[in-house]
Amino acid sequence: MKVLSILPLVALLFCSCESDPMHTEQYTQAAALYSSKQYVQALPLLRSAAEAGNPDAQLLLAKCYDFGNGVKSDMKEAVKWYTAAAQAGNSNAQDNLASCYLSGSGVPKDLGKAFELYSQAAAQNDPSALNNLGLCYRNGEGVSQDSVKAADCFRRSAMLGDANGQYNLGRSYFHGLGVPLDMEQAKYWVKKAAAQGHKNATAFMEDNQWI
Repeated sequence: MKVLSILPLVALLFCSCESDPMHTEQYTQAAALYSSKQYVQALPLLRSAAEAGNPDAQLLLAKCYDFGNGVKSDMKEAVKWYTAAAQAGNSNAQDNLASCYLSGSGVPKDLGKAFELYSQAAAQNDPSALNNLGLCYRNGEGVSQDSVKAADCFRRSAMLGDANGQYNLGRSYFHGLGVPLDMEQAKYWVKKAAAQGHKNATAFMEDNQWI
């Protein structure tokens, strides 16, 4: 009788796994723990969901290894999970993986690959990737230098609320790089970045006596 009483529960668990192949429930629990900085508790849930192919879990697991959250920092392991999530189309993972290739962290330095990944994420209107793509154009990293395209990327990033994009767009107007020199626009965008706590923007305002 005891065996029979267990069978419905086993069947229920089996159906639950079948109906949630990406371990979405585990990821949801893990994400809540991660956001409250309970990284050690989040890790086994993240790993389970990541191994099941959940790209959001793969991204957070990569960040754990990248920043040493609940586990010893390991950039090779971070790159492994960033790559898995990036290949699934996760723009945040593409942006972070691009930065790894840009700096040679966990992978051999490859500016062309970094530019390619930033472009993929930017095509999804990822604010951080748009700013980083702008930096590639501005600095000629992985692509020919183009201040006009750089300013356009910064503008798109800034319009989506990214503080780095706002700061870089403001500096573009300040120096007349890729856009007409315009002090009012420079002040406007740098101030918006500073309002979000961007330290370089605040310092830039102080240097130019805008405060």
